[in-house]
Amino acid sequence: MNNSPVLKHYVTLGTDNPWQLHYRSQGEDHLPVVVLLHASPMSSAIMQPIMNTLSDSFKVIALDTPGYGQSDPLPQTQDGEGDALNNSLEPNNSLEPNNSPEPINSPEPHVGLAPYVQALNEFINALGLKQPLLYGSATGAQIAIEYAKAHPASVKGMVLENAAWFKDDERSAILEQYFPDIRPQKDGSHLALVWKMSSQLFHYFPWFDTSENARVGHADMPAQVIQDTLMGYLTAGENYHLAYRAAFMNERPEQLQPVTVPTHILRWPSSLLKQYVDRLDDAELPENIQMRFAQAGIDDRFNVLKQSMLSLSNTSGE
Repeated sequence: MNNSPVLKHYVTLGTDNPWQLHYRSQGEDHLPVVVLLHASPMSSAIMQPIMNTLSDSFKVIALDTPGYGQSDPLPQTQDGEGDALNNSLEPNNSLEPNNSPEPINSPEPHVGLAPYVQALNEFINALGLKQPLLYGSATGAQIAIEYAKAHPASVKGMVLENAAWFKDDERSAILEQYFPDIRPQKDGSHLALVWKMSSQLFHYFPWFDTSENARVGHADMPAQVIQDTLMGYLTAGENYHLAYRAAFMNERPEQLQPVTVPTHILRWPSSLLKQYVDRLDDAELPENIQMRFAQAGIDDRFNVLKQSMLSLSNTSGE
């Protein structure tokens, strides 16, 4: 465990439409580099315990995915493709309570992971990082997977958590209700909705299904953790679903199978997506993708994560 200071930075990316990406760093500059990619709708702040665990052996960099945390949304490109995040929904000026928010089902100008992969590549190049290790959880795992496929020579290795496998029918059913409209309402009903989403997220998957079959967690979650999650939703705003939805669409073994870089998939008993990650045992994954198992408890999980990173950092790079 390292108690070295965590520094916060911004880097300007893009040429025609410059934008800023926020990231945190911890650890000495001469150490091997690990880039951390967070789950949606969180930010790099959630990575602080992992940063503390790794930063005595690595230079750890945790970025805010574009449109989340303190990073700008991806900019509008000249041809009309790209993010256009501020234009994907019309403002809601209704005085009526948002009692039955509609799921956000309409397509956005970008619904895939490619713009996030491009942004990650720009970020890595802007910082001059040479073959960093990648860590990704949930949305972050899917961005890491696609980056490693697009730029295999630029990645030393990956550790993935919550890298799930959803069947097409259940994915469609989940997406029908998973992303309600959280645009501000004058009666504050959107805040109650987001609190409900944030609290149930830690106990049920999908969050809106409160049946016993959907229960994935039993421990009481501190109110501060729920509030931090709520703030992640509210900070991302009405477009919180963009990277989130794109990750859902990518979570299938066919996306993992082409990965050629050394990869560890970390699994532990209390993972919120455990049953969906366990399905990967039935997938025909290449030998460079290996499973790593942690016991219940955060300490063992972080220890296994660190051992995976140390192991991957010692593999021969391309």
